[in-house]
Amino acid sequence: MAFKSIASYVNQIEAGFTNKESPAAIAKRLGVPGKAKTIARYKTAVWDLKDLVADAREVRAEKHESQRNQAIDEIVSTLEVINLGKLRAKQLLSVSLGDEFEVSDGETHRLTMGSASIYWPTGTRMLSECARLELELSGDDPESRKASAIESLSEAELDVRLKYLLAILDKAGSYPEGGGEAPSPGPG
Repeated sequence: MAFKSIASYVNQIEAGFTNKESPAAIAKRLGVPGKAKTIARYKTAVWDLKDLVADAREVRAEKHESQRNQAIDEIVSTLEVINLGKLRAKQLLSVSLGDEFEVSDGETHRLTMGSASIYWPTGTRMLSECARLELELSGDDPESRKASAIESLSEAELDVRLKYLLAILDKAGSYPEGGGEAPSPGPG
């Protein structure tokens, strides 16, 4: 063992470290003031917080990177499914009236108006849904844009608008507090 001279005191020393005592204070409390430097070396070797924090940061960074890579893999998988959906939708839309095509059981059929009335709307709906999903993933869909716009309002703007709405409610007699005329709507 590297620290034989303080081995019998290790539990008490570690309790002292937990209580944020200095190595000198621990040595004095244990009645072995000459071992303060050994306790300090033990602390550096085993309890050095700088090393522990650095190690923790590395572990955290690795964990974060792993989680990030998993999220990226999930997005890639989702995009692959969307692309497959777009391909299938285009296949449904690419068949023209009178064209021959093979169905799932291997038989060959000719596209009629009745079949087209099923295939084309289905393909259109699939293509539209895939495009919507792509926009949602990129954050470019209407709901995401709305959320970004609300997010961009400053606290001050929100306060002004809230006070204005409360004043309107007060004037209408629907809000118990306040009293007076509704202020001008302010910016926006």
